[in-house]
Amino acid sequence: MCVWRMVRHTTFSLADNDYNKNALRGVTEVSEMVEEGYNMRQLAKLSLILIMLASAVSSWAQTAFTVDAPAITALGQPFRVEFTIDAEPDANSLEAPAFEGFDIIAGPSVSTGHSIQFINGKQTTSYSRTYTYVLMPNVAGKYTIGAASIKVEGKKYSTQPQAIEVIAEKSNAAERTTNSGRKNPESQIGKDDILLRLKISDTELYKGESLRASLVLYTRANIDNLEDLSLPSFDGFWSQELSFDNTPSREEYNGRIYETYKITELLLSPQQSGAITIPSATLTAIARVVVQDNRFDPFFGGGQVYRVPRTLKSDPVTIRVKEFPAGAPATFNGAVGRFKLSSVMPSPEIKSNSADQIEVTISGNGNLKFISAPTISLPESFEQYDTKIVDNIKVSAMDTSGSITYTYPFVARSAGEFTIEPLRFSYFDPTTGEYNTLATEPFTIKVLDDGTSANTTAVERYTNYGSTMRQLDRDIRFIHIGKMPQRSASLFMFTPIYWLIVVVIIAIFIVVYVLLNKRIRDNRNIVARRMKHADKVAIQRLRTAEHYMNDGNRHAFYEELLRALWGYISDKFNIPVSNLTKERIREELYRRNVSSALAEEFCEIISSSEEAQYSPSSEGEMSEAYTRAIDVMTKIEGAIKR
Repeated sequence: MCVWRMVRHTTFSLADNDYNKNALRGVTEVSEMVEEGYNMRQLAKLSLILIMLASAVSSWAQTAFTVDAPAITALGQPFRVEFTIDAEPDANSLEAPAFEGFDIIAGPSVSTGHSIQFINGKQTTSYSRTYTYVLMPNVAGKYTIGAASIKVEGKKYSTQPQAIEVIAEKSNAAERTTNSGRKNPESQIGKDDILLRLKISDTELYKGESLRASLVLYTRANIDNLEDLSLPSFDGFWSQELSFDNTPSREEYNGRIYETYKITELLLSPQQSGAITIPSATLTAIARVVVQDNRFDPFFGGGQVYRVPRTLKSDPVTIRVKEFPAGAPATFNGAVGRFKLSSVMPSPEIKSNSADQIEVTISGNGNLKFISAPTISLPESFEQYDTKIVDNIKVSAMDTSGSITYTYPFVARSAGEFTIEPLRFSYFDPTTGEYNTLATEPFTIKVLDDGTSANTTAVERYTNYGSTMRQLDRDIRFIHIGKMPQRSASLFMFTPIYWLIVVVIIAIFIVVYVLLNKRIRDNRNIVARRMKHADKVAIQRLRTAEHYMNDGNRHAFYEELLRALWGYISDKFNIPVSNLTKERIREELYRRNVSSALAEEFCEIISSSEEAQYSPSSEGEMSEAYTRAIDVMTKIEGAIKR
C-alpha cells in the first residue's frame, strides 16, 4: 500500500508538469498493477520505468563534466582521479588525458548513480556516471593532468586541467620499523600523525586591524570522533566567529601530507598594542586503528578495531601589535581601515523653531564596530538632539565591511544666516601607514523668522548730553556728565574699619576655599554613587515602567524601559547617554568580563523595545520585555561584581 501511494503521487506530479505522456501512461499502468497485488515482476517493471524517467529529466538539465583530484600528494602514494558526468554519455566516448608523470595502476572503473526525491509534492531526479583512475606518481614535482572529454548526444564536454604537486615526504623508517612488530594499537599511530594547529593569517599588524585565526586538525589516521575541545581565551582581542567550509582538504606540513579539517574560524581584532600571546587550544581526537591478527585475509580483510584517544595541543602564537605612528590628527578616534564619507545636508532655507537634520554616512572596510560618532559643530542658536545611529555591517573571513549612518537632528531657534562648519573624520590606513582625513563641505543655511521671535529694533539715541536716553529692556543707562562729588581727604587705611574689612575678606576667602574643596569632593562622590547605585536607579525606572504596563500605556512603558536600560549602562560605566551605542555597550561589557551572549541579549532587548515603542504590541509582550530586562541586568550586575 505504501508503494502504491508513492506511485500515485508520482503520477500526479508528472501530470502537473507535463512530462512525457508515454512514460506517464506506463507509471499509471504499473500503479494499478501494484494496487491489484501483482508480483515482483511488476515491481521490477516499475523500477525500470522510474529509471527511464530519471534519465529523461536529467537530460533536460544543464550537463556538467567535472574532475576531482587532490591538489597535493606524496611520492610513492597512490591517489584517485575521478571524472564525473551528470548525464547519460554516448557509448565509449570518454577520452582520458595522457597522465604524464604518473603510472596508471587501475582504471577506468565505472560507477553509475540514480536518485529520485519527492519533496513537498515536487519530484527531483539526478543521474551521474563516474570514471575512476588510480595513479602512482613517478618523480616529485609539479604536474598538470590535461583535460578529459566525453560526448552526450553527440555534444562534446571537457573538464578543466588539474594541477597536482608531488612531494617527497620525509623518511620515517625508524618509527615504521619499531611499530611494525607491535600489535599495540597506540603504537600504530606516530607522534606526528595527528596534529592540532592554530593558523594565523598575520602575526604583525596595527591596533584595530583584523586577522583570521583558524583551528585546523592535521591527520594521517582515520578519525572517528573529536571530544573535549577547549578554545583559547583570546584576551586582548575582539573576536567574531565566522562561517567556514568544513570540507576536508590535503596539505603539506613539515614534509608530510595530511588530511586537514577546519574545526573553527574567527576574525580577531587587537584592542591593545604590544606583544599578545594566544595560548594553546586543546582537543581529544579518537582514532580508529585496525590491528591485524592471524585470521587476516588479504581479500576480505580482518583484524580487531580499536578506538585510540590522542590528546592534542596547539602551539601558542604571539601577535605583535604595532602602535599608531605619531602625528595623528585631532579628529582621529581609532578608526582603522579604508573609508569613504558622504553627507546629506538640510534644506538651505528653513523657518525658525523648525526641525531638520544632518545625515553623515561612513562606509568602507575596517573596524566599523568601534568607530565613534564624529563631532559636529552647530551654531549656538541651534538646539541639538541625541544622535541617531544606523549600521549595516557585515563580517567576512577577510575583514569587516559595510556602513554606519549618523543622523544629527536639530531645531533652529533664531532667524538669520548661519554657516555649518565642515564635519571631519580621520582614519588610519594600515596599507599605506598614513592618516587620512575626510570632511564634508561647509554649508550655509538661512533661517527665516516665523513671526514668533521678538523684534529687535535700533535704539534711538540723543546726541546732546543732558537729554534723557531711551532704554532697551532697562539694561542701557545714560552716563552721568558733570563734576564728580568731592570726598574727604582723611586717610582710610589702618583704621578699625579697614582692619575689619580685611578680616572679613580673609574669612570669606577661607570659607569659599573650604566650600569649593567640599564641592569637588562631593562631585567625585556623585560619580562614585552613580556607578554604585546604577542598578537601584534602573530598578526604580523599571517600577515606573511596570506602572505604565499595568495601565496599558504601551508608548510610555517602552520609553521608560529604554531609559532604564540606557541609563543603567550610562550610570554604571560613567558614560554620557549621548556617547552610547550598542557596539559601545558590547565593548564595555566585554572589558568587564561579561559574556558576549549576555551582552548581545542586552542589546537585543534595546532593539526590540525601540521597534515595539511605535508598533502595536500586546500586554504579554510588554510583560516579557519587562521580565527579560530585570533578568539580564541582574546577570550583568553579578558578572561585573565577580
